[in-house]
Amino acid sequence: MDLNQFRKMSVPLCAASKSFNKVFGIGAGKTGTTSLEAIFKILGLNAAPQQEGELCGIQLMKGNFRPLVNYVNKYDAFQDAPFSIKSTYAQVDALFPDSKFILTYRDADAWFASLHNFHKKLLGIPADQPMTKAALETAQYLYPGYLHFMHRINWLLDFDGDVDIKTNWALLYDGEHYKKLYRARNNEIIRHFSERSDDLLVIDITQEKDTQKIVHFLGLPDRLVSDIPHLNKT
Repeated sequence: MDLNQFRKMSVPLCAASKSFNKVFGIGAGKTGTTSLEAIFKILGLNAAPQQEGELCGIQLMKGNFRPLVNYVNKYDAFQDAPFSIKSTYAQVDALFPDSKFILTYRDADAWFASLHNFHKKLLGIPADQPMTKAALETAQYLYPGYLHFMHRINWLLDFDGDVDIKTNWALLYDGEHYKKLYRARNNEIIRHFSERSDDLLVIDITQEKDTQKIVHFLGLPDRLVSDIPHLNKT
């Protein structure tokens, strides 16, 4: 059965069974987030377009919540930026009560290698060449400067002795630094939901054969269990 045929069954069944508000994929990019988006669609959920969310995330970083709230109100399910970065998970948790959260993860070494390779591919940098600040500055994804801005605030911000914010470009694609931040954020998420375990599913999608854990976590019928599509591998 192809996706369109499956959704003829899954969309009405999901709508009749859905008891949660929204569902947010909050794992870092390159932890199976593209596969998670496909799973949301297979289950019959109205999955949000990623690039629209990324643009809302820029406004969120500037303190303007309204575009993000309007965006979330239009859809059922979300993944990747801005929900995959910083503490956006805590903000939408407060704004959209009775929602569910899925923390996708993978081995930190494998995650960083995948992230590094994906960014090189996205920017057209040969595998044997290093990533550079200039490559991020000239990247055209979404609009000029987007990747440079997002990468800087997510991975390279530092504080000096006077608590002034600065960008430490010496840490650009420093594996140990990125993996430290990756592990720390995952641990912060788990602590945030430590007394509400029913609201958080921690899952390594790369090790799953089917969607049973996700279907059960969302309280949906077993008829919606299907094989997991493993997409966008790098």
